[in-house]
Formats: sequence, structure tokens, C-alpha cells
Amino acid sequence: MNDRPQAWPAARIALTGALLLFTTTIVIGILNGLDVFSPNHDVLIGHVHAGTLGWITLSLSGMAMLLFTKDRVLGADELAGARRVAMGMTAAITLYVAAFYTADAIPGDRISRPIAGTILLLVVVWFLGWMFRSQRVVPRTVARLGLLLAFISMLIGAVFGIVLGIATSGRDIPGLSADTTNAIADAHPPAMVIGFLLLAALAMIEWLLGDRDAAGNRAGVVQMWLVFAAGVVVNIAFVTKTDEQLLGPANVAMIAAVIMLLVRRRADLKPSAWKGAGTGVFPRMSALFLIGYLVLLTVVVVRFVSGAMDIDAMTPQDDGLLIAFDHTMFIGVMTNALFGALAANLHGKTTAVVDRILLWGISIGVTGFVVGLITVEAVPKRIFTPIMGTTLLIGIAAYLMETRKPATMG
Repeated sequence: MNDRPQAWPAARIALTGALLLFTTTIVIGILNGLDVFSPNHDVLIGHVHAGTLGWITLSLSGMAMLLFTKDRVLGADELAGARRVAMGMTAAITLYVAAFYTADAIPGDRISRPIAGTILLLVVVWFLGWMFRSQRVVPRTVARLGLLLAFISMLIGAVFGIVLGIATSGRDIPGLSADTTNAIADAHPPAMVIGFLLLAALAMIEWLLGDRDAAGNRAGVVQMWLVFAAGVVVNIAFVTKTDEQLLGPANVAMIAAVIMLLVRRRADLKPSAWKGAGTGVFPRMSALFLIGYLVLLTVVVVRFVSGAMDIDAMTPQDDGLLIAFDHTMFIGVMTNALFGALAANLHGKTTAVVDRILLWGISIGVTGFVVGLITVEAVPKRIFTPIMGTTLLIGIAAYLMETRKPATMG
């Protein structure tokens, strides 16, 4: 008997594509972490985008399809529409990631990147339209609000990414000065990591711990809007070059939102709640890494605002701190949450052997990796990168096989 959600066939398209693209990120990451392969800038940027877009964004698209169709019956036309949107997101993101990996192999001085980015932007608008239409016919919940706001933030970040792509291809943008273009381009990474991923993380944790109706959870609604507003403020700070004035308040808003989450869901996160949680341990582990992410974010903001960190003259310690900050979100927070959602939808609450391998392999691996980055020590990276990477590859192989099987919900 198949107990998976009705929209599972559509979501599976996006999730399968996400797992396959994630494989490229992991292989490059393992080789780089072992210092047996030093990727050039193009491969490194492809590695980053295969992770943030290929794995995280595409997975979130699939999860959004499940979340926004939950608790209702879909007609044949709706199911077909969902499949088309899933195929569109998968194709557009794959094309964009390929544009980064191929770099100068495609003629046109890297203009392929903003072209592929524009295609993805249009598809994201299409996907957001699908989300808004779905939102009208399902109960409004805290997780649904958070994921909707996350994709709106992602749309803003995508525009910034196109500007960055045009700038790196050596072309001018009519009506924008070089300084303004560079400022918008600089806003792209924080727009994605803060405005998009932090919101998505909170939404996923809310959903996996047990989503709640928005009408009866004002604090949950405020929490999501706080992060969204903080992301907008960060965007404004970089575009207008007022980061010294605005990053501090934005960071306070993000800290307040995460504290609200921890307080609201304290009954779900207390130590005794972990016992017997099954696949629900994943979002709880994600919440722990979310605290670590905020600590690192605060350190980055303080160093940046104080002038101790200069983006144009980065030290090895600064580079290590930023990469540690990113991977705490990418792997510790988001990957734990996404694998938790996959596990819950593939086989329910009961944990499989692969779930336990993933949970502890990811958590131990990324912790050691982050320590190595912060301390600028090669040994921890060489030890923990293969642990983390091998664990992820095992999980990908197991989950890809399970997506093809009938549901066995526990």
C-alpha cells in the first residue's frame, strides 16, 4: 500500500534531481578536503551552486510541493501542473549549475551564467505562482508562511545573482553605475544564505516538529516575518553600502527569531523529547546546528562591522570562518532537515539504518570540518571531510533506491 502524499510523483522529480546534483558537490568536497585536488575558481563556484541550488533549493521545491498539497485532494490537472513545475525547476537549476561548471568551455565570455540565471528566475516566478495558488486552498500554517517567504527572498537573491553574473562577464548594465552594480553583486551571497536559507531552515524545522496553524500561533508568524525583514535589511545594507549601520540590527532580529523558535518549540527540543523521536531527531539536530550558525553569524557581523574583517583583504582565518559559517548552514542545518524530511516521507517515523548513519555521520563530520576551518588546521579537515562525504554518498544512494519503491510507512 502506498501511503505517500498525492503530490509525491511530482516532488520525486525535484528530489531525485537534487540528490544527483548533490553528488557532484560531495565528490569535489571530499577531494578538496583531503587536499588531493585543488579546484579552480569555476569548479569551486560550481561546487557551491550545486550544493545551494542543486541540492538545497531543488529539494526545498520538492518539499514545498508536499507541504502545500498536504490535507487536500488534488485533481488530475493539478497533479499534471505540479509535475510540470517540478520538471521546470529541475531543468532550470541543472542548467544553471552546468553553466558554472563549464565556465569558459561555452563561448561568450561567461554570458551563459546570467542567461541561465534569467531562465531560472522566470521558473522561480512560475513556482512562486504555484505556491500562492496552493496557499489559497490549504490552511495557513507557520511552516507554509516561512517557506513562502523563503522563496520570495530567493527570488530577490536570484536577481542579485544575475547582476553578479553580468558583472563577472565584463558587461555593463544600462542605467547602473559600476559601483551600484558591484554593490548589488556583493548582496547576492548574504541574500541567499541569510534571507533565503535561514527562513527555509526555520520553516523545515517547524514542519518536521509538527506544523501549527498560523491563526493560533502569532509568535510563530512574527518569527518568520522577523527573519524575512532581517533579510531585506541585509540586502539594503549591502546595496546601499550601509552595512556598518544596518547589519547589527538585522543580526539582532535574526537572533530574536531563532530564540522565539527555541522557546515556542522547547517541549519538542528538550532532551527527553529526543527519545523515541525516530526520524524526528533530524530536525532537532538541525535546531542545534542553527544555534551554532547564529553564533558564527554574530562573530562574522561583529568582525565585519568593526573593520576587523575586510572583504577585499581576507586573511586565511577570515576565509576559514566564512566557509565554516556557510557549511554550518548548508550541512549542519539544511542537510539534516532535508534528509529528515526525506526519511519521514519515505518510511515514516521509524528510523532505518541509513538514517542513523546519516544523522551521526553528518553531525560528527561537519562539526570536525568546521573546527578545522575555524582553526585553519588541515588535519581535522582531512579526517572529517571523508567521514561527512562518505556518509552523504551512502545516504544519497539509499534514498535514491527507496524513492523507486512503494511506501513502507512506520
